[in-house]
Amino acid sequence: MRICAAVVLAMGVTVLSSGRIFAHHSFAGMFDDAVAVTLSGVVTSVEMVNPHSFIYLDVATAGATERWALEGPGPTQVYRRGFGAEFIKPGDGLTVCGYLARADVSPTKREPATGKPARTLSAAVLSTVDRGRFAWSNYRQGKCGLDR
Repeated sequence: MRICAAVVLAMGVTVLSSGRIFAHHSFAGMFDDAVAVTLSGVVTSVEMVNPHSFIYLDVATAGATERWALEGPGPTQVYRRGFGAEFIKPGDGLTVCGYLARADVSPTKREPATGKPARTLSAAVLSTVDRGRFAWSNYRQGKCGLDR
């Protein structure tokens, strides 16, 4: 009887926690680490939400401006790394090195503040005038220099 109760309890814990476990994506399933991409632009907004924060960036291209959603660590990790809520704000210049989303050949994420579509990039290394270069998300792909 005790064995049966233990099995039922273990199954219950597994079922209750599986939604949370499977809801989060893996880096390899979401992003392509074959080539690192570097972008420079102006921050339009910052979204500190779980499980990942997003920095939205306008990047000037040949005759147009592209909106990018730079995926990074969640708010708790950001604060643990010593960054306050205002470490980066709209209007700031930013350079990022990161990895393209596998299925993101066109804008697929919408910026909450404006509703504008944005392409997604896993941001590994950021560079600002105030802080210089620093590791932002570190999945250890190694192609951005500080993400080793």
